[in-house]
Amino acid sequence: MTNPKGAAWYSGGLSAALGVPGAGNVYYVNGGSDGPADDLFDGLTPATPKQTLQAGIDLCTPNQDDYVVVLNYGGNARAVETWPVTVDCDMIHIVGVGGLAQKWPVVSVLAPAAGDTANPALLVTASRCEIANLELGGGDTAACVQVGNVAGIWGVEIHDCFFGVTGDGVGQDGIGVLITHDAPYLTVWGCRFGASITRDGIRIAGNATRAMLGVPGKTPNIFNSLAGVAVNLTGTVVLPQIMNNVIAIPANTASAGISLSANVSDALVFLNYANFGDTDMGNNPFADAAGAGANNWGANMVGITLTQPS
Repeated sequence: MTNPKGAAWYSGGLSAALGVPGAGNVYYVNGGSDGPADDLFDGLTPATPKQTLQAGIDLCTPNQDDYVVVLNYGGNARAVETWPVTVDCDMIHIVGVGGLAQKWPVVSVLAPAAGDTANPALLVTASRCEIANLELGGGDTAACVQVGNVAGIWGVEIHDCFFGVTGDGVGQDGIGVLITHDAPYLTVWGCRFGASITRDGIRIAGNATRAMLGVPGKTPNIFNSLAGVAVNLTGTVVLPQIMNNVIAIPANTASAGISLSANVSDALVFLNYANFGDTDMGNNPFADAAGAGANNWGANMVGITLTQPS
């Protein structure tokens, strides 16, 4: 099977990002009401898309820099998708057509009706993958996106996605790395995390060596009224960078902004902003349980006041 129009052909249409040097083939998914009722199309053009996201991913070739463009995704696909959708092909890009104001493709386990509560929407088991411009929702006991395995899944980039911003994008956590799992160089920027997440925005219970949770110069991550902790590193995390995050906490709750466990080491935590209300909150939203000097903190603000962690 050959793709009749490569990435460069589409660079002037759907996205200039599809025309980057070295980009591979482009495949299309439309799981919305305007899409097909099965996966029999070849996925090679917008007029012949796959119905399910998994079918689109399965067309990709590892390490060829292929793109899966999600034109739409709704109940048509969610009713037949097998959860989780497994991102198991190295060096691919999964890109929705949503803009800054709205993520039209909603890849969600539970929406529009109760579904598989124990699985994430996306389970990322391949390295050097990009996920962008999607609204994502996981099960009641799972993250919306789960990244990593015991051996380590390297260089996953997640940006410009919604987690819990609407009632369709529910989940226990937004992005999660499980205990014993590693996700080196996990990079998250430009994402919005909202109140439909029932626990933490980003929760790393294992490791994510040299993760970048927020990137200076990029659009910040925004956390608004999460029930738990915005960025919660509960595991043994080495050399994480946590920067450029804006956090609105729904109550005067200590440690609800950024929290590091006693086993986090050599972290770089700079230029983050957190607060509850319209005056500086009384409890410190930044917490570091490691020993003195284990991590590096600076220029983090609570309201309008520079604040070190408790």
